[in-house]
Amino acid sequence: MKNRRLILGAVIILLVLAVLACGETATPVKEATVAPTTAPMGEATEPPEAEPTEIPEPTDTPIPTNTPEPVYTAPVVLAEIEGVGESVTDNFEWPACQKAVFYWTAFPSSYGSASLIVHLHNVETGRDLSLVNEFAMDVSGDGISGAALQPLVGGKYYFSTENTDEAWLLRVECQDGVAPVASGLDLQANGNTVTDNYELPACNKSVFAWSVEPGDSGTASLIVHLCKVGEDRCPTLVNEFGMDLAAPLEGEALEALSGGIYFLAIDNTSGRPWSIHWECRD
Repeated sequence: MKNRRLILGAVIILLVLAVLACGETATPVKEATVAPTTAPMGEATEPPEAEPTEIPEPTDTPIPTNTPEPVYTAPVVLAEIEGVGESVTDNFEWPACQKAVFYWTAFPSSYGSASLIVHLHNVETGRDLSLVNEFAMDVSGDGISGAALQPLVGGKYYFSTENTDEAWLLRVECQDGVAPVASGLDLQANGNTVTDNYELPACNKSVFAWSVEPGDSGTASLIVHLCKVGEDRCPTLVNEFGMDLAAPLEGEALEALSGGIYFLAIDNTSGRPWSIHWECRD
């Protein structure tokens, strides 16, 4: 009996211990915080080594080229001819020339009058052009003279003269490549002529002021062509005629310039004094 009690008591104790063990709550274990690793005192942290930057090869500076100086030449005499009265000359072989200038002189008769008509003939083309058609009275012994512009294409040429019984002179020059005599343009002269070369800048509002003196009969006329060296075109600036004038015939002409070397061909003046002044009004 006593043994049974001991066994029952032991079982009861075991049961109580089992219940207590199942009801106990486990306490979570905190993870340990790892302290950051610090560099030992006194030791410097070396920065990462930088890659070297490649220096580009130096480029050669282009050597400035000098603008070549223009090469100017003296006028070339193509022909000098003397004649009397109406005549047909021999042939002349001439090169192409843009600024071919024909200088002429007609001497007076015993009555003091002088006249001359000159035609230029191209053998190859059969074409003829009138270079001179002049008449004047009360002429001094030096005669009347002037100059005419006629570009040449090259080849064989000859002259024919008419309307004269007196002596006359012709001189032909090629003035291509002749240097300009000045910058700007301000001219006064008499009669028909071809001017020297003048250097003019580019200008949009390019104004040519002109005037011509009337003769004893009160008439005045003027034709002016503007030519640029290196170009075939010679635009007409002035083509005027006036009658019963007590003062000079005058006006202004507008012609835009691209800049360069220019010259004028003056015609139909009847030997009267004229003037031309250029200015840029841009």
